[in-house]
Amino acid sequence: MKQFSNRLLGKTTLRTRLLIPFVTLMIIAVVAVGVSSYIQAKNITTTTIEDRLARETELIDYIAELLNFTYVGQDDYFMQQLNGNIRTQKKQLEKDGIESDYFYITDSTVTPFPISEKTLPEIPDSLVTHITEEKNGQIQRTIDGERYSISYQEMEEINGIYSVIVPTSSFMGPINDMGFLSIGIIVVSIVISTLLIILFVRSLTKPLSSLSKTMREVRKGNLNSNVTLKTTIPEFISLHKSYDSMINHMRTMVNQLKSTTVELDQTGEDLKVSSDNALQSSHDLIESINVVKIGAEQTATSSENSVSNSMAMKHRIEEMMNSMNVVFSSSESMGTSAVYGEKNISELITTIRSFEKDFGHLTKTIKQVNDYSKSISKLVGLIQGIAEQTKLLSLNAAIEAARAGEAGKGFSVVANEVGKLAEQSSSAANDITNSISNMEGITANATKEFEQMLKKTSTNISMANQSKESFDELMKEITEVTAKLEGMQGELHHFGELLPNLEVTAEEFASISQETLASAEEMLSSSEHQYKQMENTHQIGLKLTGLSKSLSGITKMFHV
Repeated sequence: MKQFSNRLLGKTTLRTRLLIPFVTLMIIAVVAVGVSSYIQAKNITTTTIEDRLARETELIDYIAELLNFTYVGQDDYFMQQLNGNIRTQKKQLEKDGIESDYFYITDSTVTPFPISEKTLPEIPDSLVTHITEEKNGQIQRTIDGERYSISYQEMEEINGIYSVIVPTSSFMGPINDMGFLSIGIIVVSIVISTLLIILFVRSLTKPLSSLSKTMREVRKGNLNSNVTLKTTIPEFISLHKSYDSMINHMRTMVNQLKSTTVELDQTGEDLKVSSDNALQSSHDLIESINVVKIGAEQTATSSENSVSNSMAMKHRIEEMMNSMNVVFSSSESMGTSAVYGEKNISELITTIRSFEKDFGHLTKTIKQVNDYSKSISKLVGLIQGIAEQTKLLSLNAAIEAARAGEAGKGFSVVANEVGKLAEQSSSAANDITNSISNMEGITANATKEFEQMLKKTSTNISMANQSKESFDELMKEITEVTAKLEGMQGELHHFGELLPNLEVTAEEFASISQETLASAEEMLSSSEHQYKQMENTHQIGLKLTGLSKSLSGITKMFHV
């Protein structure tokens, strides 16, 4: 939405932007004045008519009071005189352009006066109820689609409420006519004001349009275009003077640029020819130096390869000799270690065999301990049997002591002590039985573990015998390798004596090649630097020629 509004504003001219707010403000002002005048006139007229109807109602009330006082007891003549005054009142209102009808309400019943029997509209019950409740006042209601103003007042002389009803259209006609006239005046005012505003805005925008058209011609390159502004606005006159001054300066500048461009173009062509010749000479020199450099590089590369190969071979042989020395010393150490290892393995086998004998003897001992614990268990069972018999004996002795009475008291004490001793013996026998049971479990586990250790020891002995046989074979192979290494070491020492002479020759040749290559590279670097300078000069000449052509093209766009 914002982009659309910006695009719309971009296409809207200054004339349109000025016309829209001016015309809009003018229309709002004229319409506001006309509408407010019409509403104020309508309100004033309505208030005036309502005040007059109130006065007319009060006047009839005053007349009725006088007639009633004058014609006391003569009701018919009273009503005749009252109707006459109402007809007079109606005629007076008609002279002022106000149509009116008259009625009175008695016991919620509407009774029209004779003058309004044919013209009185049908009064709705809601209006009758309202008037009956209010008794005095004024009201506006719509009856059968038409607006009426009703003024009413209670009169004791007619035993009811006297009412005057007036259609609003009868007194609002002039106001409506005034409204239509106001509308016409508003339309005419808007048209005339719009034309005046258009002429005013045109007088403002026409000089700008002329100046804008002339500036479009200048944008196309036509500096001979002149503009004449017919205006008396100081700002536009100052703008015109500034524009003329700017165009004069531009003409002078373009003329100077054209003359400078011609000279610059000629100088650029001369510089281009000179730089082309210098570039060609530098290019030929660089190619010659490149040929010399390639030869020097090949020679230097070959000599460097020779030196590097000889150095690599020397280092390789030295490494081989060092490696052979290390291997030879390692082989001697390995032989010594193998002899020492063979001796240790023999001692280890002897030690393991002695461990095997000891573990066998210890296993037999633990089995004997297990057998002794079983025999002890049997003795403990015998002790428990004796303890039970002792208990029975003490019980019998206690019974006999009880039979003997006083004479058996001492024997009873002995029987009790014997019973206690039997119980202690039985308890001790149980403790011994439990301890022996635990010892049997422990000895059984120890026997199993020693048997497993005996098996592992036998297995270790067999593995140690196999290792000894492998060490014997390794000793033979180490002896053979040591003999071969001694022969290779002698040959490498002889070959190493020839390497220094070969190394010195290769280094001398490489030094000469490097000096030749360095001279060629220095010459090439100087030539390339000179060539780059010439090339930069050539590029500057080309840029200068391009700028002169571009500047010439730009100046040709302007017609001075």
